[in-house]
Amino acid sequence: MRVVGDISYEPLKGIVEPRVFAVGLLAVSDTVRKAGLEPARSKAQEPKSCVYTNFTTPAGQVILARQGDCAFPLWRCCAFAVDAPDLLRRPLLLGREGVIYEVSSPWRQRPRPRHPRAKSHSLRAARSKESDITVHELQSSLFTVDSATAEAIRAAAERITAHPNESPDDFGRQALAAAFSLPEEVRAAVLNFAEVGSEAGIMVVRGLYVDEDLTDTPLNNKSGLGASTVFAKEMGMLAHLLGSMVAYEAEGNGHLIQDMVPNPKLAVTQQSQGSKVELEAHTEQCFSVFKPDYVILGALRGDENAKTYAFSGRKLVQHLSPEEVAKLRQPLWATTIDESFQAYIPRPDDVRGPFPILTGPEDDPYILVDQDLMHGITAEAQRLLGKVVETYIEHRDAHVLQPGDLLMLDNLRAMHGRSMYAPRFDGKDRFIARGFVVRDRRKLWPQLLGDRRTLAAIHS
Repeated sequence: MRVVGDISYEPLKGIVEPRVFAVGLLAVSDTVRKAGLEPARSKAQEPKSCVYTNFTTPAGQVILARQGDCAFPLWRCCAFAVDAPDLLRRPLLLGREGVIYEVSSPWRQRPRPRHPRAKSHSLRAARSKESDITVHELQSSLFTVDSATAEAIRAAAERITAHPNESPDDFGRQALAAAFSLPEEVRAAVLNFAEVGSEAGIMVVRGLYVDEDLTDTPLNNKSGLGASTVFAKEMGMLAHLLGSMVAYEAEGNGHLIQDMVPNPKLAVTQQSQGSKVELEAHTEQCFSVFKPDYVILGALRGDENAKTYAFSGRKLVQHLSPEEVAKLRQPLWATTIDESFQAYIPRPDDVRGPFPILTGPEDDPYILVDQDLMHGITAEAQRLLGKVVETYIEHRDAHVLQPGDLLMLDNLRAMHGRSMYAPRFDGKDRFIARGFVVRDRRKLWPQLLGDRRTLAAIHS
């Protein structure tokens, strides 16, 4: 890439978050037509709900498009630098502090690839001669970075100055901007996971830098110590390739990045701070319509006996009959509310539902399960829920988080859990920094607190 100009970031605040914007033209201004870059078109042919936002840079004029009262994310817009009559369309990328880069190779919009049927475990990489569009394979569940790449990720993270739990929106914006400085192969892998997923429903980035002066593992999650680390900044950058980080007022003290540690007072509970019992199969916040799309778990310290389990909808349907899969798509299951949320909910004893366990595409199903909170509304539905749990236990994938691992779980595509383990409570126990990501934060605007990042407890 090469720098072609810059703009002040101020005009963008309150409109959209900066991202890659070289995908499709929503509106074309007269400036582009005068430069001879777009065929003439009458005003009557313009999309009636489009407005233009123009900025002048040393390279010329950059046109950003928004539609109606709602600005589209910039990855769905297009920008052109107009500095010479013979300048053709150039895909641009808005980098940190408003620097505009020209992308060296064209970016083209890709249709969502069709996922494999149950008998096929990966997507074939295919290239269309006509459109030159690549269909990606399912992302590998483990992506290991070497020392040079880890150092580059650390250097990018050091640009973030905001604290995630004190200034969550500033942290999110800075993390997104810094993500453009991540090594290309890392960005490509995480973006591919966001687009097509993985067979296991998780992706682990291994080998990230962990702070050498890391504090002792706390005995509860109240202090939010993990959020003050460089590792948390690395998490933030990678998380913002998936979407936008959000916090939940009723979860983890409302922190954007939470300490997930063994708590001696909660050792035998079905909560993230438990340890002496297995954390049963579940979709994160299965009871809430505002549940996160991704759960991210960053290991500051690990425990060789603590296994994180994941089991995707893709794998589940391979072990069930067509009749059972069809039944799972019917709304036959209800759920109660997690005990950690009950103190904040107006009606904590509510039973919500009924819901189907499987939704979405037949070859890439979304899954909603909670072994502890969910029950079938008929005897047959309860039996089938039991079979889903048994299948999970028999075929689930297990991953032991080690320091420097960042596990990203697709909360729509996979259920998860954790094995029991035996903490020592000596300051060196398992120390996980946890965060949540939604793909489209705009859908949560009415439910967010004034910080624009925290879902109000009353809506959980």
